[in-house]
Amino acid sequence: MENRKGVVFDFNGTLFWDTQLQNDSWDQFLAKYNFNLSDEEKLTWVHGINAKDTFEYLFKKELSAEEVDLYTEEKEVIYRAMCLEKGMDLAPGALDFISFLVNNGVEIAIATASAKNNVDFFIENFHLLNYFKPENIIYNDGSTRGKPFPDLFNKAIESLKTDKKNTTIFEDSKAGIKAAINAGAGNVVIVSEINNGIRNAHFQVIHHFDEVNREHFLDK
Repeated sequence: MENRKGVVFDFNGTLFWDTQLQNDSWDQFLAKYNFNLSDEEKLTWVHGINAKDTFEYLFKKELSAEEVDLYTEEKEVIYRAMCLEKGMDLAPGALDFISFLVNNGVEIAIATASAKNNVDFFIENFHLLNYFKPENIIYNDGSTRGKPFPDLFNKAIESLKTDKKNTTIFEDSKAGIKAAINAGAGNVVIVSEINNGIRNAHFQVIHHFDEVNREHFLDK
């Protein structure tokens, strides 16, 4: 465990650059219920956040698990239809980088705030099980606190059985970056699909997975 290296990827906005699809599907859902959110509110309460936290913010009341599931699926039906209509590809350079990690014995996992229906959709359309073990795909099953709490990342690192200091987390959202820091990851890489202004003096920002220093993941 001491020397094994691990990588944990967030998914939406990190491995799959779907920010516009997410925004468009959220806008359609929000319009139905006459909600108006600023871009800042979306960054704080939508992107990378557990569904329960998002919908309770929107509806200004506590919701049952059943209500959260219903609203989540209503929104995600819109989102998945948009994905299929627009076409789906992993982020630039992501597949090559994942293959590099697998070929060099680096343990890899996904930690996403997405619910199971979306995760199953991603697994099928991106053939994720060709690279990721099922037990290393961690998603929002309602049992953990959402980002910026570190719970999802902690579960992913535990599934890899790697030391936190030897684990790198790739993230794109403010909440996710905070969660990665809170998890105590040895390294965090910020993935920026667009110039979203998210920066941290301590971490590299990449716009393509070819920009990642692969030497970091090789045994010294």
